[in-house]
This record gives sequence, C-alpha cells and structure tokens, in this order.
Amino acid sequence: MPVPVLEIDAAQVWRGQTHVLHGIDLTVGEGEIVALIGANGAGKTTVLMTISGLLRPRDGAVRYRPHGGDPVDLARLAPEAIVGLGIAHCPEGRQVFASLSVRENLLIGAYLRRDRVAVAADLDRVVARFPILGERARLPAGSLSGGEQMMLAIGRALMSRPRLLLLDEPSLGLAPQIVETIFDILGDINRAGTTLLLVEQNAAMALELAHRAYVMETGRVTLSGAAADLADNPEVRRAYLGAADETMAGR
Repeated sequence: MPVPVLEIDAAQVWRGQTHVLHGIDLTVGEGEIVALIGANGAGKTTVLMTISGLLRPRDGAVRYRPHGGDPVDLARLAPEAIVGLGIAHCPEGRQVFASLSVRENLLIGAYLRRDRVAVAADLDRVVARFPILGERARLPAGSLSGGEQMMLAIGRALMSRPRLLLLDEPSLGLAPQIVETIFDILGDINRAGTTLLLVEQNAAMALELAHRAYVMETGRVTLSGAAADLADNPEVRRAYLGAADETMAGR
C-alpha cells in the first residue's frame, strides 16, 4: 500500500435531511488510481463532494496529507482552501462556463495561483495534451462537443496543479470511442504523477484503469480490493459487469 494521500474514516454525511454516507472508510495512496463503483444513489458523488468541502461530515474524519506535511482534516476547511492544498474536483456533467472562452475556462482553474510564468507554462502543457483546446481557445466553451467539454473540464482541473484529482463520471453521455480517449488521457495523467479518485458508471473501464476499487451500496462500502480481483469477482461481474460480458460475448 503506498503512503496514504487521503483517508476517510467512519464518515457520516447528510444531504439536507437525507443520511447518505453511513460510516464510510476509504484510503487513496500516493500515485494510485482508485475507482468507486456502484449503482446510482449509492453515495459515490457524495464522497467526492465531502472530500472537496462541498459537504461536511457530521461524524468521522476526512484527512489529506499535503506534500511534506502532516495530515489535515478537510472537514474544517473551505473548498477554496482544499483546492489550495492540491485537490481538484472535476464534477459530473463537466460544468464548464459556457459563455466564457475555452482559454478563460482553463485560466479559471488557476485562479488561486499567483505564479504567472508557471501558469502560462501549465497552460501550454494542457494545450499540448489537448490540442483541440488550443485550436478552439477563443471559442465559447458552450460550442464544444461533449467530449471536448470533458477535456476542457480535465484541463481546467489540471491548471490548479493537483496532487489528487477527483473525477465524477467522466464517461457520462460520451460516445464509446471518446470514452476510450478520455480514459487513455487519465492513465497518462496518473503516470505523470497525479493521484486519481474516479467515480464511474462504466465499471468495466474503471476497473481496467484503476489499481484498487471500492464497491458502494446505499451509502456503505460493501467490497474493496485490487481492481483486477474485483473485476473477477462473480458478485461484481453479475451486478456491474453483465453488460460488458454480453458485449464481449457478441464480438
């Protein structure tokens, strides 16, 4: 197990009057890709919102270890302070600023940074990784296709120089070929040194990409382990990989 970057310990989280997370335990190690899979309503998005400070646990702890520092309790911090510590959240539905240009959207990702020379260099790196964003830098973000908006959302998150990148359903609504491209990019980002926590409806692709995974049901972790082991687990295959098995059988 790598050195933990993130540890969630017995977190109890409500959304309004609804008790969503029932004592969640979860660990993400340095350099890992960890996937969260489960049915809609299992609480996966709530986990990411709790890490990024958009929701607060009523009980339990959410600890993050900055580079070279002691663990910090994220439950005590505002969302912008959490971004400043090195955590970026790429939300479900991409949520780009449709009326702003592609370039302006990317620069919003660096809004906390004051190192302008380094920001410019990072902007060049993001455009090199996503050439279409450079080609369309002056266009409104709302004019991009769904796949291009996903690339923009990831690029915007990378502009904060995250140590830990949270991704919520990056494949949602995208064509299969675009999904493969996005997942290849996520693998490249991880190999370049960024730790990923991935919520994903496409369980087969998530388990293929991830090192470890957690299965969630109704606000609880019901299974966890190496992603390859969970992909071979009969219960997981029956519940989450059946469609993938049928697709493969038809090829």
